[in-house]
Amino acid sequence: MKKNNPLFKNVTKYSDQSYQKFVNFHTNKYNMSYKFYTIVISILIVYCFILNIMQKNIGLTLIFLAMLVGFLIMRIYIPAKEYLKNKKRFSNNQSSFFTFIFYNFYFTINDRRFYYFKLHKVFETSDYFYLYVNEDTAFLVSKNGFKMGNATEFTEFIKKKCLLKYSRQKDSTSQN
Repeated sequence: MKKNNPLFKNVTKYSDQSYQKFVNFHTNKYNMSYKFYTIVISILIVYCFILNIMQKNIGLTLIFLAMLVGFLIMRIYIPAKEYLKNKKRFSNNQSSFFTFIFYNFYFTINDRRFYYFKLHKVFETSDYFYLYVNEDTAFLVSKNGFKMGNATEFTEFIKKKCLLKYSRQKDSTSQN
């Protein structure tokens, strides 16, 4: 069995434009549910806050006020701060090239091994494959970057490897 022979090789250039495309994709994909949960939980905390004001329960009113402020900080400030930190880190490494080598059961990038069954999700757009390692982190694999194999063959391969995790998406950000 030739398990150590690469099936696909891809070299993807991570530029500011590709990173921005991913951020737009990720935001469009997950933003609605994130906002929905934020609104629902905020309404529940505000309801409890108002209920305790009406009952003149100062201690619980202050606790619910602190919960509301803390929750909103956690849901708005921390992701914005994380985005700016990642953007700054990415900007320092502009136009980095990453080489992905895909084998039968795993792929490697910079000598790190990632197994297909451990991937969180795989999305295919018109220009990229986004291989999500967790809910917030993904590898960007350019369809134009295949040095061994091609994007059509890779689509069939990754569909089989990530059967229930694969999804083809219409890419609203590819207007170029």
